[in-house]
This record gives sequence, structure tokens and C-alpha cells, in this order.
Amino acid sequence: MKSFLHCCILLAFPACCVTALAAPAPKAKIELKDGWYYIGGHKFFVNAIGYEPGARPGEDPKKQRVPNLPEMRQDLKNIKAAGFNGIRTWSALTEDELKLVQASDLKIVFGIWIEPTEDFADPKVVEQNLEYTKSILAYTKKYDCVITYLIMNEPMPAHIRKVGAQSTLDLWIKLRDLIHREDPGVPVTISGNTAITGWLDLNLFDVYGHNTYGYSTEGSNFTHGYANTNRFVAELNGGAKPVLVTEFGHSVSRQGAGDRGYGGNTLEEQAQEMTRDYRDLLDSGAAGLCPFYYADGWWKGGEPSVHNDTPEEWFGFWGFKNVNDRTGYPRPAWYALTEYNQSLVASPRNQQFYLNEVPVEAFVGPQVKRFKIIYQDAVLWEAAPDAYGYVSGKLSFAGEDLKDREFVFESYNAQGRLLKYESVVVLTGKEPIVWPTLELRTPVTDLDKTKEVQVEYRLANNTVFSLGSELRTIFAPHHGWDPGDTYRRAIDPKLKQQSVSETFKLPGDCFVLGLYAGIDIRYGKFTKTIYAQKFLFRGTWADPIRIQ
Repeated sequence: MKSFLHCCILLAFPACCVTALAAPAPKAKIELKDGWYYIGGHKFFVNAIGYEPGARPGEDPKKQRVPNLPEMRQDLKNIKAAGFNGIRTWSALTEDELKLVQASDLKIVFGIWIEPTEDFADPKVVEQNLEYTKSILAYTKKYDCVITYLIMNEPMPAHIRKVGAQSTLDLWIKLRDLIHREDPGVPVTISGNTAITGWLDLNLFDVYGHNTYGYSTEGSNFTHGYANTNRFVAELNGGAKPVLVTEFGHSVSRQGAGDRGYGGNTLEEQAQEMTRDYRDLLDSGAAGLCPFYYADGWWKGGEPSVHNDTPEEWFGFWGFKNVNDRTGYPRPAWYALTEYNQSLVASPRNQQFYLNEVPVEAFVGPQVKRFKIIYQDAVLWEAAPDAYGYVSGKLSFAGEDLKDREFVFESYNAQGRLLKYESVVVLTGKEPIVWPTLELRTPVTDLDKTKEVQVEYRLANNTVFSLGSELRTIFAPHHGWDPGDTYRRAIDPKLKQQSVSETFKLPGDCFVLGLYAGIDIRYGKFTKTIYAQKFLFRGTWADPIRIQ
């Protein structure tokens, strides 16, 4: 999350405490194909909860820490029992901690904390980071639980501009290539953030990694919707690689930020929003999700022994009653996620059209023995998962005309008890669909050459879909975490062609500008958001790392 800046100094834990841990098994091969992870030849959906050892009440992971293996062992048991198949970390685990992950049969998206505020143009800084990374790889490369390396979290555009985009790119490439040499076959990426670096070209990495938060009035969530905000990360980058959502969550601090959703959520709202986020992110086509996160971070407000009322300290799914509580207690979100993890339906997806053949794909937990699809109050299709918890198939509606379809997915245990249900609405038809169009135009190509930005939004609808009555737009100057200015423009849903024009004053310190627009369309129960976005830059500073 936004203030997640730390670099841990790790101390070795006494070897006598880990002698019972199993030695690493032969490494399973990791492949990236068709936007997915395959591990040991089997399709694998990454469901890795954000987890940070050394961050319980009274502890500060930014400072020297001694691993507490018994506590971590219990945490990993809790995580696995809740249906997660991995953890996501920020700072490097020690080898003794990594052995625990290996023994737990969980996977790890392994964080190597390269400080995102360092001077990447300084050769000494670069060399220190390479040596630090190499020292970690000396042991991590022995364990097949490591399925991805994250080498930086949320680098800020202003800092990249300050130290140089080319220097930033050079550091990333050197770190990526070092990891590829030392631990070949394991993907490497960073954690960008859709709110600040949606314009970043992620193709130099093996997967498209990014953090994203579903605050409905913030950034492109306001115009595109949360699912499409994440979908366009792959679209803008060419869609060739898996999308790994490395953070998403909702804080339950009392202190909030108005209607943005950054803090101020009730426990029940957190539970509801987390499962809604899962559905949206599955709809976006993500190949992996890392919900944020296991337990509250008391240290983030600067007083590790005090649970300050700031949003950053209250994202956890486990809470602690006081500074002496070492166990914690699960919140409603934990139970909601435990139930939701019983089956993750990756296909079909909301907002999608299918040419009368609908692919079915789900990743289910060990308790699920039967998976059913209900349509129009009857069982349309059912199957048993394979030994790896994978379900796949197809639904055929050959020759049928355009139709909105609502499917219900049911998951049952061996005794026939319903464990989870969920619904998705799709559109099917025998002919390729013609969508309404939304086009965003501006004559501005370089922010250095203007003091204002003229924007025209063009809508065309000569289709079977009905338009909503408002066009949502955003003017986002990317001032740190400022979400930008949001607008709602009334439009006439009956018009086949129409346009809306606006002129925005450009702040003098704006060096990257995001323009976003979106409008909802409908056909029966089926709804979809059509959207457009454009990024403008001051001069050529971002050319080495931006999507061209």
C-alpha cells in the first residue's frame, strides 16, 4: 500500500529450531502460457495472501528483527486452511522462514525490497542492490515454493522522473537478468499501481504485476469500473503475459477519506468488498491475486506499540486486541474469503460476449467434489474437479440468437453440502457483436507545449444496446496519490452520434496526465462499461519506460 516502505535487516535463526523441516524437493517447472501460470505442467491460479512476518503489535519490520518460526508456522496453517495457495511478501524472508513456506506446501511471491526512493542513477546504489539481491538468491533458488520475484513496490512517477527513466529501466533490467541467471525459470516483476503507473510498459518483466484498490470514486475505477481498470493493464501492454494483482484491500480504520473508501469501512463492508473485488478481478482475466493483507500493521503510523487510527494500520483480515496479543482474531473478511476460496470461477466472466460457446474454468479447494452450473432453474452442466482442483468444460448454445444469460455456479462437498454459490451474467450470440464506441480525442501531444488541455469525447451507438444517461470522465494530473478530478456529463441515450467537449487548465507541475472516460451500456440483464483512456507527458522524460 502507499506507505509500504521498508527494508528489513534479517538475523539468522538458530539452526536447532528448524532441524525437523524437510529438505527442498526437486523444483517443479514454472511456465507462463496464454496469460497463465503452469506449475509442474498444471494450470495454476495464484491466490497468495499478503503476509509479513515481524509486523505484529510492538514490532517494526523496518528495523532489525529475529524470525519467530512458531508464530509463522501457525500463520501459514491458518492461511492454508482458509483456501489460499500462497503468500506474497515485501521484504525478503530468511532461509529458515522460507523452509517453513516450503514445508507448508504453500507457494510464495517473494519480495526483494529494492527501495523505490533510492537514486537509481548512482552506480554505488545499483551495485549494492545487485549484491543484496544475489545474497538472497543464494538460498531462494533452492526452493520451488518461490514462483515469482517482486523487486520493487510502487515506484512513484515523480521519483522516476527525478533520477531518470533510463536509469530506472537499467536497474530493473539488471535485477531481472540477475534473477534469471541465478534462478532460471522463475518469473520477475515489480508491483506498480494502477493509480500512478498505469502508463508503465511492463513487457520488460515476465508478468504484469500491479497493486490496485477498488475505491469506486478514485481514478479509472470511477470511469471504467474496477474490473476494467485491471483489464486495461493487460490490454495496454499487449495482453501477452499473465496479470498478477499484487495488492488489493479495504481498511477498517475509523478514520476514513470521505466516499473514496480509503479507510472508514465497517468490518462487514470490508468482508463484502473483498469478495466483490475477487469477482471483479477474476472478471478482469487476472492470473493471480494477492489480497492485502493477513494482519494489521501497527508499525505504519510510526508507533509499533500503538494501534493508531490511520487507514494504513487497519487493512488486516486478522486483528490484535492489544500489544501483548500474539495470536490475533479473525475478522468477518477472513470468513468471507475462506468461503469464497472454495471455488474461484475464472470463466465465464461478467461483461463478456461469447460466440455461443462459453468456456468454463474454475479452481476449487480440496473440499469441493462436485461443481454445477445452474441456468434457468435447472442443472445445465456439472463435473468433478481433477486431482489438482481444476474444472474445465464448455457450454454450447449453437445457432441461438443474441441472449443475456445468468449462470449460477454451485460447489458441493463429498456429502452433497453446498459450500459456495455465485452468479455471472454474460451475453451470447451466433454473430460477432457490434459494440457502441467511445472515443477520447485531444490535440495535445506534449504537455510542455500547452497550458490547457482540450478533450473531446465522442459516442456512437447504432446497436442493440441502450446507453446510460451519463458519461463519466476524469482529469488526473498524477500529483502523487491524488485521484484526479471526476465529472459526470449528462448525455442523451437516444442519440446515435454525440460528443462532449471540455477544456482543463493544466497545473504547472503536471508531468504525466491521465484522461479517462466511461459509460455503461445494457442489453437485458447484461451490463458492460465501454471506456477509453489516454496518457500525456511533459517532454520525453518517460519515453524509455512508458507504453508507446
